[in-house]
Amino acid sequence: TIIAHTFLTHKRRPPKAIAGMLLCAILSDTLNLLGPTTTEWDRLIVAVLADIAQVNDIQLLASRQFKAKSRDLASLSAHGLVNGDQKRFSFDIPNGGFHGEVGFAVVETTDDAVILNRIEELLPELVICKKERGYSCLFLAIVNIVKLHSKLLLCGPTEQCLAEQAFGGEITR
Repeated sequence: TIIAHTFLTHKRRPPKAIAGMLLCAILSDTLNLLGPTTTEWDRLIVAVLADIAQVNDIQLLASRQFKAKSRDLASLSAHGLVNGDQKRFSFDIPNGGFHGEVGFAVVETTDDAVILNRIEELLPELVICKKERGYSCLFLAIVNIVKLHSKLLLCGPTEQCLAEQAFGGEITR
């Protein structure tokens, strides 16, 4: 959105191919404009880019894009899934609060069952990654980008305690 906006504020029209790539990037980042961080600017720029790229069916484009991404995810190793989109957060909460490093990995897919069926290989990989990176906690969120729900994989009691306090919800084993 920012790149496309910059083109437009400089009175430059992005070439058709660039407009198409920017359009796909925004659709991916905003979960087809349905994600919680989607802005009105995203919606406006998607409309402009779709016109420039001559995309008549944005829903079809997003659907094909998400299916392709999910297909690629299914072939990744457990290591690839756990480490693919992972962020590190440092916490130092005084007065007996939490101190340490927390890892949070995300897998976005149109078919979460394909990933969740691999839980027996994902959980040990989470434990290995947690130890290798020196994390106090490591979480893996499996996000269904069609149904807009997620499952959080927990690899230990610390993760379970934090998840219960932060998110509530049902904890299944």
